[in-house]
Amino acid sequence: MLHLFTFLFPFRSSFMKRILFYLSALCCLSCTELMFLSVEQMLPPEAVFEHAVRSVGVVSNFSQNNVVAMNDNAIILPCDVDTMKNQVAQVFADAGCMERVVVLDSLLYHPDSTTLNILSQNEVNALCHELDVEMIYSIDYACLTFNTTAQNVSHSLNAYLCSHIYIPDCDSMPGLSIPDKETLNCAIDDVKEIDGLIPQIPHLLAQSAIAPYLPSWKKRERVYFYDRLCYPLREAKVYVYENNWEAAAEQWRTLAASRWRPYRFMAYYNLALYYEMTDRIDQAISSLELAEEVAATHSIDTSLLNQYREVLQNRRKELALLVNFKN
Repeated sequence: MLHLFTFLFPFRSSFMKRILFYLSALCCLSCTELMFLSVEQMLPPEAVFEHAVRSVGVVSNFSQNNVVAMNDNAIILPCDVDTMKNQVAQVFADAGCMERVVVLDSLLYHPDSTTLNILSQNEVNALCHELDVEMIYSIDYACLTFNTTAQNVSHSLNAYLCSHIYIPDCDSMPGLSIPDKETLNCAIDDVKEIDGLIPQIPHLLAQSAIAPYLPSWKKRERVYFYDRLCYPLREAKVYVYENNWEAAAEQWRTLAASRWRPYRFMAYYNLALYYEMTDRIDQAISSLELAEEVAATHSIDTSLLNQYREVLQNRRKELALLVNFKN
């Protein structure tokens, strides 16, 4: 959903700060404005695999006996294996980028095992084949501890999750084994709060652990040209507000075919925004080049074009990393 902003909005991004300098060039055109809008864009995850991963199997590789040594001021609290697996699987499913999420009910190793077992590549290949998935998320160790200071003055609830991401062998590349460790710490003022916090910890821990492997969303600011005396620009503003980019683009294309160069410049710039919103970055940059050609024959300042071209080039890199996550 798009939100229009006034010029008094306290922008923080460098792109929007530079836009403010461009506004001075519009003073001579009393009816022309730069309209601000906010859009949400998908960003690539921190960890990107070389090939598409659209299915995952969540397995547990630990038992309740798999605990680490704690000091005398730490109390180990129950951490249910099935709950942790289900929460991890739920986070993957809620992200919407996995076509298949499978939970393996049984433990991979004997429940009395007290060592952390790393899956061999053959085991990973066999598991992926058995579960019909392209990746294994293995929970190697999970633990909740309640800690107090020696003087029993302060308390904290700590959660630990050790896991591995496994990718099977394929024709083009060898398999992968990526270790990961996540920790959550929560200060507690009243010991009575523990009972209410414990049920929330597995989900929060799963979200934090899975986040590097999933796309995220970020709100960003953009601008486009508007002139209340120009019918196509006036109509396009309504369509932008309605999030109808195709209809807005038709108005801008009509204006781009006109003879008045300042309006053609605005139309080509606005069309670049349309192409960005539809993830066609090459066409967006081409539209900016057309706007630059118009500007060169009419002494129009092109600083805004240069700034937006840089934004588009960065967006092109992001989309290249997102190709495996697009539906």
